Amino acid sequence: MKADYECTLTLAIDGPAASGKSVVGREVARRLGIRFLDTGAMYRAITLASIQQGVAADDACKLSSLAACADMRLVTHSNGDRLAEVDASVSAVSAVSGVRTALVAQQRAIASDGSIVMCGRDIGTVVLPDASVKVFLTASAEVRAARRAAEMQQRQETFDTRQVLAALQRRDKIDRERDDSPLRPAADALVICSDHLTIEEVVCQILAEVSQC
Repeated sequence: MKADYECTLTLAIDGPAASGKSVVGREVARRLGIRFLDTGAMYRAITLASIQQGVAADDACKLSSLAACADMRLVTHSNGDRLAEVDASVSAVSAVSGVRTALVAQQRAIASDGSIVMCGRDIGTVVLPDASVKVFLTASAEVRAARRAAEMQQRQETFDTRQVLAALQRRDKIDRERDDSPLRPAADALVICSDHLTIEEVVCQILAEVSQC
């Protein structure tokens, strides 16, 4: 499904970790023939850089400077996406207001270049509050943990399912309770619980919503 839009289409997809935002968002963008940006890759890139440079996850000043100097237009995905150390620290780094301010500005600049599907945790509420379509994709912590464990198994990584679940729950707590841009659905977002849905079913629901805008 491809469409020629007379006006710019901005599609915001938010949701917690392992809810399927990236997989779904990338496929929706492919079918619409527009750009895709996973903002989580930007935060992971900053987290990876902080680890490599020895910047502590609670050093807000240095983290903010690191984010302010980074050109995220060059980042499509981070080679630290799946490093356990990055996964363990990314929510703490993402909670730093200076980091969020720097990256949100870049995300808005990227969106200004034309139609885009953008996924993250605050796209519909903060980054693109006037997005054409807003979606909040969620699933139970147990289902998300099972999905993450399956990904790790496919990569032949060692894991404990209980630890995967506990890590997701800790990350959810940080994301939902942070002072700056907490994880929550926009008031006008289409909320989709994917517990019992396939990727194709979620994609089709979103495309149906896009067709109405």
